[in-house]
Amino acid sequence: MLRKEQLKSSVSEMYHENTKYHAGLVQPPALTAPELAEKLRAFKIYRRAPVVPLPEDFPVGEMSLEEAISQRRSIREFSGDAITLFELGKLLFFTNGITTARQDGKVTQFLRAAPSAGALYPIEIYPVVLNVTDLASGIYHYNVRDHALELLRPGDYRGTLHSLLLYQDFISTASLLFLMTAVFPRVKGKYGERGYRFSLLDAGHIAQNTYLVATAMNLGAVTIGGFLDDDLNALLGVDGVEEAMVYTTAIGKPKG
Repeated sequence: MLRKEQLKSSVSEMYHENTKYHAGLVQPPALTAPELAEKLRAFKIYRRAPVVPLPEDFPVGEMSLEEAISQRRSIREFSGDAITLFELGKLLFFTNGITTARQDGKVTQFLRAAPSAGALYPIEIYPVVLNVTDLASGIYHYNVRDHALELLRPGDYRGTLHSLLLYQDFISTASLLFLMTAVFPRVKGKYGERGYRFSLLDAGHIAQNTYLVATAMNLGAVTIGGFLDDDLNALLGVDGVEEAMVYTTAIGKPKG
């Protein structure tokens, strides 16, 4: 346990202490019911971006859930071969796609493949296409509502990402990167500062889904927690305050 003098210099401990729940002191949600209902439908959409529809009909795979969990490993050696657009679509759908919808009064609530605190879904996925058949390289946004890609910045960003992700050599042979941001106001409106904790937990749920789906598809995946935050935020065009980078996953065909 940290002493008081140590606590003063530990930003993480200060945050943890100040976002604890205590009996009788939990604050009610800051949002009104209508405002919260609107956030339950929160989707980020780039309306002026070129759109690439993704495959939607996914047959049941051959690997069981138990096998995928048992075989899941972080793969850091990729062959450099391309993955298909079908594989990309399946990865995104089962990572954090909309799996069902339910009616809550006048609001249609869209539920996804990964759990989320309050079903508020603060995480946005920006796929960076490096080597995908029939798809131009570039930085995309996953439009979860329409299950489609929105092209934000065309081009080969492999070299840029190699440096911004702290020189992880496997990026040179990966087929794809998922850059995950958190839109903090989606959860902080209900949970206050503790919403930041929930956003990071949500990113972990999504990353585990990516691992398991990739394993079941005979693909490799590895998560990356170290990166130059401000530079990646700028690359994605997000402000780093209300929306900021939190996690990354590299995906590709395993070597050998």
